[in-house]
This record gives sequence, structure tokens and C-alpha cells, in this order.
Amino acid sequence: MKLPRILGIKRIGQSQFLRPKSGAVGLTLIEILIVAGIIVFLAGLGLFLGIDFYKNYSFYSERNIIVGILEKARNQALNNIGQSNHGVYFQTSNYVIFQGNSYASRNSAYDQIIPASSLINRSGLQEIIFNQLNGESSTSGDIILSGGNHTSTISINNEGGINW
Repeated sequence: MKLPRILGIKRIGQSQFLRPKSGAVGLTLIEILIVAGIIVFLAGLGLFLGIDFYKNYSFYSERNIIVGILEKARNQALNNIGQSNHGVYFQTSNYVIFQGNSYASRNSAYDQIIPASSLINRSGLQEIIFNQLNGESSTSGDIILSGGNHTSTISINNEGGINW
């Protein structure tokens, strides 16, 4: 079937598109090496960004876990659960939410142990106790978190306020 010529456009046969201009068909070694180099570069960049993203996520996740633990202990004290004070004790590898007037005199049957990240360094307050019914803290101070390029401070005041 012949197509009419419209506006001076010629019909080109399919065989002209598929026919190579010379006898050789395929990719050269240089073209393959350039494509492989681009793929390696993009993979390396993705790995670098992925590791940086993971470190950021890990740091801020640990900070949010600590804030959540402090808020949980304060809420348990405010709600007078067990008719006792509640607190948080920071160990090297764990955080402990406890019930009692101090970590040393606590009732260990009510301990809630949460594992801590080994990638984040923590300094400052080690034990925080919230008074029952009013949620005030017996100590005030800061918990300083550091890891990689990040540093964050969690402050606790005498009224039991937690600021980060």
C-alpha cells in the first residue's frame, strides 16, 4: 500500500532504518568502560548518601527514644501508677524505667528495660526521678547525646519539664 505524499514528506522504507552503515555491529570497549564507570560512580554516591542517612536516622531515633522514656516515666508518676515515684536510670547498654524513690531502692519486679544504641555517646544525668501526682523532678540538668557530627541536649527542669 502506498501512502500519498503529504507536504513533501517521503516514505522511507523500514530496511533503511535497520541496515547498519558499515559491516560492524555492537559496542566498543570504550563505550562499555564509560557506562561501567558511570554505574560505579552512581553506586558509590548512593552508598555514601545511604550511610549518612542511616547515621542521621540512628542519632535522632535514639534521642526520640530517650525523650519518650522520660515522658513515660513522668506520666506514670503523674498518674500515680503503683502509688509510687517513677524514674529513669541510664546504664551503659540499657535504659531502665523503674518504680521507687531511687534506682537503688526500687522494686525491680516493675523494671522496664530498653536497649541503648552503642553508636551514641551519652553524658550528663544518670538517674532522674519524677514525684508521684505532681510529676516534678528531684534533679534538674542535661543529658548530652553525641554521635558522628551530631550533638543534642535534653534538659530536665525541677518541674519535670523535658526540653530537647
